[in-house]
Amino acid sequence: MYVRAAEERDVPVLVDFGEKLTQESERFKSQGFDTKRATQVFEKLIDEYGSIFVVLDNEFEVVGTLIGAIDIDWRTGHKVAYEHGLYVLPEYRKSGAASDLIKAFVLWSEMHSADRISVGTITGIHADKTVKLYESHGFELTGYVLEKDI
Repeated sequence: MYVRAAEERDVPVLVDFGEKLTQESERFKSQGFDTKRATQVFEKLIDEYGSIFVVLDNEFEVVGTLIGAIDIDWRTGHKVAYEHGLYVLPEYRKSGAASDLIKAFVLWSEMHSADRISVGTITGIHADKTVKLYESHGFELTGYVLEKDI
């Protein structure tokens, strides 16, 4: 596996992953997927922040992504790196691809002088396994996310 920063040429694959994630998640499926908006967000994060990472297999095909960003915490003024999405194709989920993406994101966060990193899982896809994965990289469970459709 090889991790690199996403490039403009990766946007169609990132959009495809977004669509796949939406179909796989019962919660996301009911919310839909806005291809145009996803494309705009991916292009902005790639161009302005370099905060999207892709993992490639041995044939250099993209098999996973981690979408990140960085901002200032309103409460403390600290710089916080946020994970907005982690997706690996189902057939690569036990390959170490997700771990490689997390390591790249942590390194990127350190290089951008983040004070802390915030990650989570809201898809409903193997949430317990995702939490354990993040914990194996030194993250601590600090709370819960609750949603209500209106």
